[in-house]
Amino acid sequence: MRIGRGLRSVSRSTLFKVALPFFAAWVVILGISACGDTSTATERVPDNLISQAEIRKRQPDSVERAFLEYWSDLQYQSWAEVAAYYEPAFRESVGTAAIIGGKKINGSSYPQLKPVIVRVREKGDFTTINYSLIFIDGSKELASVTWRKDDGSWQLVYDSRLDAELKQYAENRVELEQNGALPTEASAASPPAVRAGAVAAQAQARFVQQALGLKSL
Repeated sequence: MRIGRGLRSVSRSTLFKVALPFFAAWVVILGISACGDTSTATERVPDNLISQAEIRKRQPDSVERAFLEYWSDLQYQSWAEVAAYYEPAFRESVGTAAIIGGKKINGSSYPQLKPVIVRVREKGDFTTINYSLIFIDGSKELASVTWRKDDGSWQLVYDSRLDAELKQYAENRVELEQNGALPTEASAASPPAVRAGAVAAQAQARFVQQALGLKSL
């Protein structure tokens, strides 16, 4: 808003003179990109976005469908919608801002990752989806999410990837608050940041034990 008010006091001719060199450079950059080898670009980066057609193949009220919808929101970086999948008591315990901040840590990678459901298992009121991910470099990761159905909707009570994301988010917050910048290497994290990260990494485990009354899911 401040920028907009400031620009109103500048004449259009002045803005044009200032913007013209930047616009010209931008056109040159686009021209160079267009001249590059784009024939294999789509081959190098596969289309891993979950389509609506894939989601509709799942039963409307199934946990698999809820999982794919959740992952689609991750891919499109719809952070408020992503946080809404987590059980309200968990959001209150951990903090919605921490959940969103943690997920943003890997925000750029989610569009490149397409989960493959390996197994779905039920344990009392809880349903866990084990899934696999294949990264661009060919490496694989096995992960899981545990859901509970409440009032007709599936809600997340545990997300195996979130432990590391909450840890990194907490470390980053401390580093920025105390040092004004992030360390160039993860191993160079300050002791207060490491302590904060260790506590954050256990947030889900504490919730499972204290709020759900379970040792594990």
